[in-house]
Amino acid sequence: MINPADPTVLQLDSFIMRPLQICDLDALAAIWADPDVTRFLPNRGVPIPRENTEKSLQAFVEHWRQRGYGIWAIVADDTSQMVGYCGLRYLDELDEVEVLYGLAKAYWGRGIATQAVQASISYGFNVANLDRVIAMALPDNQASRRVIVKAGLCYEKEVHIFNLEALYYSIAHRTA
Repeated sequence: MINPADPTVLQLDSFIMRPLQICDLDALAAIWADPDVTRFLPNRGVPIPRENTEKSLQAFVEHWRQRGYGIWAIVADDTSQMVGYCGLRYLDELDEVEVLYGLAKAYWGRGIATQAVQASISYGFNVANLDRVIAMALPDNQASRRVIVKAGLCYEKEVHIFNLEALYYSIAHRTA
């Protein structure tokens, strides 16, 4: 659900989603330092160095400024701790908007990623006026594939991107 006071802040059951900020570097670096978290990212399980995390974070912040949508931090209501990220990123390589997400391992299996993906897509369609959103997952990432399908995206094809073979899913905005 979108916060009327700040439409870029989304409310999940016991989490909020707010645009990533530079001050989230430590939390994002900790998430991306876990090889279990990065196992299905393009670096295939190699922890992402802090300097690369900082570059990615700066790009995410700039993306919000340029496009009016982007990647949110998923923050626990009770502790204000960032437990993951989710959001929308324009991919030049495909001329498409991708929904992407990641959670600290302690938060896996709770339905948080599915809720966050659904909230991101809703924002994309209803606030950012996107017509279509895609998601990609590696074939062996069963958990991510379940999240994508539960969020309403449909499998379309296999694609080669970022030197990986990935499964490509999409959802189109349906207007009444």
